[in-house]
Amino acid sequence: MQLVLRDPMYTDRLASFLASVGQRPVVAGPDAVELFGDAPDEETRLELEIYLRVWRVLYPEAHVELAA
Repeated sequence: MQLVLRDPMYTDRLASFLASVGQRPVVAGPDAVELFGDAPDEETRLELEIYLRVWRVLYPEAHVELAA
């Protein structure tokens, strides 16, 4: 799955945040973070959405989208 940020200054912060909650992020570009692992099922996507909700509270100005 790939996450795309509007502002690349938050890319490393997002990767660190996701690592802190047990994900395996890889910075894939200046404005992209990829998550690797098993093929995402519905439960995995819901878990990621919860993490992104927390991220949006912590960094409301850092727009992030789930691309795939």
